[in-house]
Amino acid sequence: MACVRIILADDHEILRAGLKGLLDREPDFKVVAQARDGEDLLEKLASVKADCVVMDLSMPNLDGLATLKEIRKDFPHIKCLVLTMQKDQEHFKRAMAFGASGYVLKDNAFDLLVMAIKMVMKNKTFVSPAISELITEQYVRSVKEGDVPSLEILTVREKEILKLVAQGNANKNIATRLKISIRTVETHRNRLIHKLGFKTTAALVKYALAKGLV
Repeated sequence: MACVRIILADDHEILRAGLKGLLDREPDFKVVAQARDGEDLLEKLASVKADCVVMDLSMPNLDGLATLKEIRKDFPHIKCLVLTMQKDQEHFKRAMAFGASGYVLKDNAFDLLVMAIKMVMKNKTFVSPAISELITEQYVRSVKEGDVPSLEILTVREKEILKLVAQGNANKNIATRLKISIRTVETHRNRLIHKLGFKTTAALVKYALAKGLV
């Protein structure tokens, strides 16, 4: 494999120094530049020949996600490896959607980074084991829950009434509180049960609790 030219982008200078020391020990790697934020990284990419970027998501001026979008647009040949503390599925999904080739957690960066760079340079995707486990667990959980409907299918008023129902309010109290008729409340309750596929008020309450409405 030809020498991989790498740019490190992170606002923590000590971390960059540690990563540079690690990568420069590899015979096929060479750190050719360092950047302190997204804007600095884009400037470096315009002036320095590089094959791979190792970058944080949380950076000042231009954050990692915005920077990924710019790199994909202006430097599509560059492989981008995200190095982050963000362990949630949302950040992972967005980073990969915006053009990242891999996702490494800072917790185990020194153990996995060399392997990750080698993989992305072979046009493969690398994901930290902890993130893979998280995604698998969430998928299994969603299957076990039977693909419970999303709150997004409800209107603002329906969510409002669902919350009040879950709090134990009778139709009359809900009507008074929202300044609508009791019949309108009943219509909304019936529509909620139909939309969500439930048969009882108890099921509505359980759903609202699961979704964090109360």
